[in-house]
Amino acid sequence: MKRYLHHFDKVFIALIAKVPLSFRPLMLFGTLIGQPPITIGIALIVIGYGFIETDHLFVTSGIIALLTILTSSILKLALRRARPDNDYVKSMLVQTFSFPSGHAAGTLVSFGLLVVLYSQSLGAWTIPITLATTALCAIVGVSRVYLGAHYPSDVIGGWIVGGLGILAIMAVSI
Repeated sequence: MKRYLHHFDKVFIALIAKVPLSFRPLMLFGTLIGQPPITIGIALIVIGYGFIETDHLFVTSGIIALLTILTSSILKLALRRARPDNDYVKSMLVQTFSFPSGHAAGTLVSFGLLVVLYSQSLGAWTIPITLATTALCAIVGVSRVYLGAHYPSDVIGGWIVGGLGILAIMAVSI
C-alpha cells in the first residue's frame, strides 16, 4: 500500500510541478485563505451568530466545523507523517506533521459550512456559489502541493476529513 501511495504522490507532484511560475501568487493566496485563523474564525463567527440569534443549527454546525478542524490536527499528531523536505517547509512558522492537510480539511468544512447554512436563501445562486466554493477548496489543496507543504495524498486526506465534517453538518441541518 505504501508503495502505491508513494507512486500516486510522485505522479501528482510531477503534474503540479508543471503549473507555470506565474500561478505562484494564486497559490500563495490559496494557502493564505486556508490558514487556521481564517477557517477557525469562520466557525467561531457562525457559532457567535448562532448564540446571538438563538439559532441552534448555527451553533451546532459551527461546533462540528471546529471539531472537524481539531480532528485533522489530532490525526496529524497520531499519524506523524513527515512533510516534504524543502525550503518552503523549513521556513514555515509552525512546524506540524503532514497528514492530513489541515488547510484542505479546514477550508472544505468552514467554507462548505457557509454554503450549507445559506444554501436555502441563495436561490438561483446556490449552484454557482457551490461551484466557486469547490474551486476555492481545490485551489487551496493544490496550493499546498505546489508550494511543497504537502504530498497530494495529504490533501486528499484533508478533503476526506473536511467532507465528513460537511456530511455531519448536512445531517444536523435536515
